Amino acid sequence: MFLSACDTLPVSGDGAAGSAGIVEGKSSVVESGDSNVADSAAEDESAAGDTGSNPEIKLDEDMLFNLLAAEFAGNIGDIEESLKYYSKASTEIEDSRIAARTAYIALYGKDYDGALAALDRWQKLGEGSESDIDMRDRSRMYAITYLRLHQPEKAVPYVESSVTGIDKESGEEAMAIKTLLAKEASPEDAYIVLQKLNEGDKKHKHLLVLQSRYAAQLKKYDEAIALLDQVLEIDPELYDVLIIKARILAAQGKNAEAALLVKEVLDEYPDNNALRLQYARMLVEQQKMTEATAQYVVLHENLPQDGDIALSLALLYIETKDLDAAVEMFEYLIEIDKRVPVANYYLGRIAQSRDENKQAVAYFLRVNSGDYAYDAQLRVGVLLAVLGKPDEGLAKLEAMAENQTDWNLRVKSYLAQGEILRSEGRYKEGVEMYSRALQYNRDDTNLLYARGLMAEKVDRLDMTEADLLKVISKEPKNADALNALGYTLADRTSRYEEALEYIKRAAELVPDDPAILDSLGWVSYRLGKMDDALKWLSKAFSKLEDAEIAAHYGEVLWHTNQKDKAREVWKKGEKNNADNPVLRETLKRINP
Repeated sequence: MFLSACDTLPVSGDGAAGSAGIVEGKSSVVESGDSNVADSAAEDESAAGDTGSNPEIKLDEDMLFNLLAAEFAGNIGDIEESLKYYSKASTEIEDSRIAARTAYIALYGKDYDGALAALDRWQKLGEGSESDIDMRDRSRMYAITYLRLHQPEKAVPYVESSVTGIDKESGEEAMAIKTLLAKEASPEDAYIVLQKLNEGDKKHKHLLVLQSRYAAQLKKYDEAIALLDQVLEIDPELYDVLIIKARILAAQGKNAEAALLVKEVLDEYPDNNALRLQYARMLVEQQKMTEATAQYVVLHENLPQDGDIALSLALLYIETKDLDAAVEMFEYLIEIDKRVPVANYYLGRIAQSRDENKQAVAYFLRVNSGDYAYDAQLRVGVLLAVLGKPDEGLAKLEAMAENQTDWNLRVKSYLAQGEILRSEGRYKEGVEMYSRALQYNRDDTNLLYARGLMAEKVDRLDMTEADLLKVISKEPKNADALNALGYTLADRTSRYEEALEYIKRAAELVPDDPAILDSLGWVSYRLGKMDDALKWLSKAFSKLEDAEIAAHYGEVLWHTNQKDKAREVWKKGEKNNADNPVLRETLKRINP
């Protein structure tokens, strides 16, 4: 309703009714949202009419105009104008509700000096007669103001008084403080507030835990651990604190110590599945896959309907090379109708790894949704070629590319087509396919790299060099492109010194990559540096008994009069891949 000149503000009564003339329009002021301030305002308004500090006040025309102008400005979202008129009203009318409203609007409008002035007036007008709710709300607004001004020491007493009467032991007090600090304070300021709150005899276990969290966030790990130890002295039964301590130890890189701590707690609470899950995850982070698998087995027995745990167990079986157990677990997921697309995808991957290609296709075709759906269909296309239907596979992959709007996924379709064409020896078609694809995006480095490698197969070394140089210009740290260009120059030209520079750059980026080590060895051989060649090729072959590396290593051994060892290396290469074209060409040329 509207007030006419000389109407009065009621002394008391229902809070909402008593303050209606003042706060009508609050919702429009806070539409954009400031939850802590809005919460304070809502509670201020509901309680302000209940204080006994507001005597009946006669409103003259100026007072009424200021109130109405303030509310009208608030209704149209003009916070600055609303605050101007409320500030005038607040100085003219000795009413704590108007002071509270002014403080709220000032804080919402980020006028912190105005907020502090209004809060001081509210405190003065309400002193001695206001409710506990009013005092807590005003304290919270003081705290918010000082926190936003980055004056945490001044905020401390108000943070403390804002939770007066809230239960400490249950953790409600700490939760209220946590909510306030998380929204309004920087980690540094929050830490200072908690440090002050926990000084001397005032310290409390829940606030110590909260302070420890902020200490850890600020990477004060030793201090965080010390605070948690204080908590455990107060209450040794708080095993949750041990979990927090373990996480802090893990953040310091002390993973083994962290896992041991969780294990100790788990031994005391063996039925705590959440604790066991935490321990299992820590073991995974430490790459202790066998131990982690054992923990997930227990979790699966305890929670047989939990699809996430069953999936994690299945994936761990893959990591530990127990594929039969993995298959059984994925089939179980399908049986209980949990994570079915993922289960079918991995069943397809396992079948593919076992050369059970028809079965793999059947599994992949069932993956119709989820993150793995597109990759599953790509694999179907590639497997069709393996099953003797390369054109059918190519057609499927081309259709997938044409129907795909996501460029990154579309590129995967092109690369899969290239994989088929390369395996079929249809290199010219591969170059043409990549050239068509590059018309849509001439700067795609994946397609440029793939075309560059394919072009070498049809003796288009000019295209190979141009494509790889373009990739390197866009991605100077692309070790694959650097190595590919260096190897091509070493193998197909006499530009050996230039080749060596590219390969060295690749080796600096990925020092132990077998393919790069092979290139270092091969270019050294081309330069006549036999000792270097043997060193690099021996290292490469020790890391990966690849057929192409075997071809190069064997050739250098042969030409350094180590023919028996050369034959031994070639034999291992043939065992790995007897059809490798580089190995076949080497053996045909040398005829050992």
